Amino acid sequence: MKYKRNHTQKLSPLFVIFLICLGSCTNQGVVPKDINRTSTSEEAAQFAWHTFLDINKDHPNGIGTEWENYKEAFDIFLPEAKAPTPWGKPSNSKAPPCEAIKSGGKVLRTTSKVHPTISETNQAVGGVLIDRNSNIVHYEVYMNQPMFEYVVENQFYNALTQAGSKIDFPTGSMELKASWRILDETVDDISRYHTSKAIIYIPDSSLIRTKGCLPSAVTDKMKICSEELVGLVGLHMVYKTPSNPNFTWMTFEQIDNVDSNEVDGKTIPATFRNKDKVKAGCPDNSRQCDCPDQETSQITRQIPIPDWVSKVNVSVQDSLRKAQSIWANYELVGIQWAKDDTRTGNPLLTNLGNASMETFNQTASSCIGCHAFARSSNPTIYSDFSWVMGRAENPKIELPDTTGKALLQYMMREKPYKAWGTWPDSKFNVFSKATEGENPHGKSVRIYANDIAIEYYNSIKNNLPTNPKLPVGSIVMKENFRSPPDTIPQPSDLVELTAMYKAINNKGEAQWFWMKARPYGPVDVAGFKISACSSCHMNWEGNGDGMLSFNFGKPPVITDYSFISKESTILNYLTEEIETLIKDIIEEEKE
Repeated sequence: MKYKRNHTQKLSPLFVIFLICLGSCTNQGVVPKDINRTSTSEEAAQFAWHTFLDINKDHPNGIGTEWENYKEAFDIFLPEAKAPTPWGKPSNSKAPPCEAIKSGGKVLRTTSKVHPTISETNQAVGGVLIDRNSNIVHYEVYMNQPMFEYVVENQFYNALTQAGSKIDFPTGSMELKASWRILDETVDDISRYHTSKAIIYIPDSSLIRTKGCLPSAVTDKMKICSEELVGLVGLHMVYKTPSNPNFTWMTFEQIDNVDSNEVDGKTIPATFRNKDKVKAGCPDNSRQCDCPDQETSQITRQIPIPDWVSKVNVSVQDSLRKAQSIWANYELVGIQWAKDDTRTGNPLLTNLGNASMETFNQTASSCIGCHAFARSSNPTIYSDFSWVMGRAENPKIELPDTTGKALLQYMMREKPYKAWGTWPDSKFNVFSKATEGENPHGKSVRIYANDIAIEYYNSIKNNLPTNPKLPVGSIVMKENFRSPPDTIPQPSDLVELTAMYKAINNKGEAQWFWMKARPYGPVDVAGFKISACSSCHMNWEGNGDGMLSFNFGKPPVITDYSFISKESTILNYLTEEIETLIKDIIEEEKE
């Protein structure tokens, strides 16, 4: 049950001053900067509200709140570990392909609130949250200036730099996680929300549809790009104060999330609950993939808001309503702060979760309990309670020089070939497993191609040119095994690696560079002019750019002597025929 409004809670004098001058005072000194182990629960709740209202002041530039002008995670952890732009400068992160939309608002990329390796529309603990209008909820993550500048100064946006370092954010660091819903002005009371214009970007919407967990009522509304009015439904605040090196953990929600409310005789329905759309056999708080037909997530609050939190909520909300503040429509769900020296701090609240973020894990959710185990890009190193640090990418690795040693090191260490793909062709050439090899390769081979080669093939596979040429930087490599293809090759069966690398020769021409090496070195032979390789590959009838191992989506060319060139190597064929004839004669004489 919600806390009754016939209770009163005495607020601290400083907090009263803060509420009175909310939106007009410039004195930042009234905002508390710390909470310690001896603080009472009511003091902790007031501290949470202080922090929430402080970061939700209008930003001087007139665009959103203070925290909406912090650095968003996508603008910090850029592809190839590029350095982010300085604080207050526009981001250089790649904008979504929404040329038709000219919005000055935020971009919601439907990311998870923890890590992009989690399905992009899922919450941290799994599950897609759908509101009563059958729209998916969207998430974003921010850092404040002290936290951001610590990341930049230490180059922790680079996964390689981060992986070998201890992370210890400075006091004053804050990370925020926000959840937004799309508003429909014909059915939603938008006056009850903090709102923003946003570009909704769902690049993998077609993939989401194939998962089978979303009904057409949801998927029909999903577009790659659309400009929407969105309303804030949840906000996590993770704040490192002088007395809390393991942070304080505060979470707020919009008051209509899971409960209906009566306002001036009008019923405001719950955002994430719709009795008209309940599906038989789907209990409350079911994950979408357990009930794929439900068009609205039927959510209840499984852990009630503590009484001491509700008391403070009532008092603060009453004051905010008198000030006609939009933030009167938000409520503190709870706050965790350390009570001892343990890593998780033994907080007063064992469970703390936000119905819009930990929707399907409310009974086991603990902000500090989860984040205590957050790792950096090195899974053996703690990331000082921040999961977002794991988003850091590796820097771009330059293509290797045209020496056998450089190419082998690139494939083994810098860009390990085991993580490469292979030709995505299951019609004519199946290379997802070891296949039969031919002379001079082993009895079986497994083929790997780097991203440059695969991306080129994907770009032409539906409209093959007459004479396709792989671009410079393409590498195609074979593992050569002594075992036949119908067996599982063992490490001891791997006898050599052979690679072909499209590079620029000393004449400035694009040419294949060839290499043959032992599985872990050394290099046996390498160069642009390796006749044993080029005489075979480059003279193949009907071949595409030396790809004996792959014929660009066409049926493979098969002959009895697939390694014979179309020109001068016929002598090899005749030599083998003569040797076979001699062996036959010798066998006949023995008989």
